[in-house]
Amino acid sequence: MFVDFSSLNLSSRVWIFQSETEINKNLEDLIKKELTEFLENWVSHGRDIISSFEIKYKTFIVIAVSDSINISGCSIDTLINFVKSLENKYNLSLMNKNIIKFKNGSTVSSMNISDFKSKCEKINNNEELIVFNNLVNSIADYRNKWEIDIKLSWHKRYL
Repeated sequence: MFVDFSSLNLSSRVWIFQSETEINKNLEDLIKKELTEFLENWVSHGRDIISSFEIKYKTFIVIAVSDSINISGCSIDTLINFVKSLENKYNLSLMNKNIIKFKNGSTVSSMNISDFKSKCEKINNNEELIVFNNLVNSIADYRNKWEIDIKLSWHKRYL
């Protein structure tokens, strides 16, 4: 069952998928329509999954599931397969773990992991670099720990 993102509790689970390329407005509209339809019909063991999504910075698809739902592995697999279908249909790369996203001022930038490691080697100790921690698993963490200085993130191992 699709609901408004803001209606979900802070402890609701999230998955974050990032596009290697920026999602233009037309494509965003198509993806929003398909996400809404998918989430409206998504079930776990015959029970509706209360869920929602956001698209942030024209690159991140954030899917959330109410903490009142005990979601099954099969339902998670269904979500992953749906995201893969979006990749294939729209020629996107949404699950490439070798791409790191970070903020360069107010602009979201991308680098492959090896180039990002090289960039990090040149960062001064007092320099701030905002990275996106797509490993957060709740709305609370998404709100508070997703966009974070590299020194406070798992990315710090590249410094």
